[in-house]
Amino acid sequence: MATYGGDEVSALVIDVGTCWTKAGYAGEDAPKTVFPSFVGVTETQQNGNIEENRDESMTDAGTGESLDQQSSSKKTLKYHVGDSDFSCWRENMDVKNPLKDGLVEDWEVLEEIWNHAFLDRLRVNPEEHPLLVTEASWNTREIREKIAELAFEKYNFPAFFICKNAVLSAFASGKPTALVLDSGGGMTSAVPVYDGYVLKKGILKQNIGGEFISDQILHDFKANKGVEINPHYLINKKSPVEAGEPAQVELKNRPNTNPNYHYQMQMRAINEYKESVCQVFENIYDENTVGTRPLKSFEFPDGYNNQFGTERFALPEIMFQPPRFIVKQSLFDINECQGVSQLIYNSISNCDVDVRPHLFNNIVLSGGNTLYPGFSDRVNFELYNLAPASKIKIHAAGNSVERKYSNWIGGSILASLGTFHQLWVSKKEYEESGGSIIEKKCQ
Repeated sequence: MATYGGDEVSALVIDVGTCWTKAGYAGEDAPKTVFPSFVGVTETQQNGNIEENRDESMTDAGTGESLDQQSSSKKTLKYHVGDSDFSCWRENMDVKNPLKDGLVEDWEVLEEIWNHAFLDRLRVNPEEHPLLVTEASWNTREIREKIAELAFEKYNFPAFFICKNAVLSAFASGKPTALVLDSGGGMTSAVPVYDGYVLKKGILKQNIGGEFISDQILHDFKANKGVEINPHYLINKKSPVEAGEPAQVELKNRPNTNPNYHYQMQMRAINEYKESVCQVFENIYDENTVGTRPLKSFEFPDGYNNQFGTERFALPEIMFQPPRFIVKQSLFDINECQGVSQLIYNSISNCDVDVRPHLFNNIVLSGGNTLYPGFSDRVNFELYNLAPASKIKIHAAGNSVERKYSNWIGGSILASLGTFHQLWVSKKEYEESGGSIIEKKCQ
């Protein structure tokens, strides 16, 4: 087969996450394009051609319906992918996401995301580039084979490889053996990697991610502070107000707004608040101590502004003490969730005794939800209490781009290696062996 390493042909790398999709060329240090994984969906009605002079009273003897009623009037779905297209308000536009619990659930939406990434953003011919796809460490065989089928049969990629997120994050940190704590938009997982292979018995995951914390913050503002978050698309005119005063805002008339779209736009405003204001307390949370920390100011899109103190520490604390700081009941049992430090400790404890010291000494933090100031210090503090006899070393990239895109960066490094060309699954191999070749070659 052709060689796809080195300088000959650049492989493509795509990482579809719960919140963001990253795509670009192997060998580069950051993805070429990043856009939301949320996709807007609208319905359009197409009417078939009916002769204008047809007798309107004509009916079909079998159904009793007028032929006009039987006209080929059918609804088609239109997908709005990418930041500018998805953010633009449309009547009755629903919002969909291809993933659930980190696994592909909606294949049509995934295909639209791939179309947007390869054809609209990167503007490449898929038949000329091999493709590396990232996947959750708990992905199923059926989904892996279906992704390969999509790559080979729909897009005609000449070669394909699928690799686990945790392995790629460890690889991006230059470590073949590591415990990878990945906390992104949808989930938080602790996955042990040893010599480049995931130790499946150590995988632990839970549904506390960035979206969950944002939802809790949104509920806290509405229920406990009486503040309604008005997103950008609703704002027509606003007036300045004093800190803590209700917003003086004139809203646009947006009829038939889908609740899912409104919610996602609210979450965007909350994400800005979270990234600007929120912080993790470095030691065990104590309200009196936290209360002595400086206040931080933030203004929402509708003009409401305030200085935030203890609350900016309290809700991120859900990651470390889930049941205690919950303000809104969730769809899953929060009491079964563990703090991230406990998650790391339990994951390592599930592995063989001789492997544990290597994992404690190589803990890698990845995912945008780990970017709170004080996050790595808190994990370090709690792990020393949980495992005082162990030598603990936490590796957290100081650059936010590296932390948020570590899965993609690991894939970029891997797919650009000259020796990696032996690992690609070629289209010819796929045609000869079928989907089973993916399970054999992509460990």
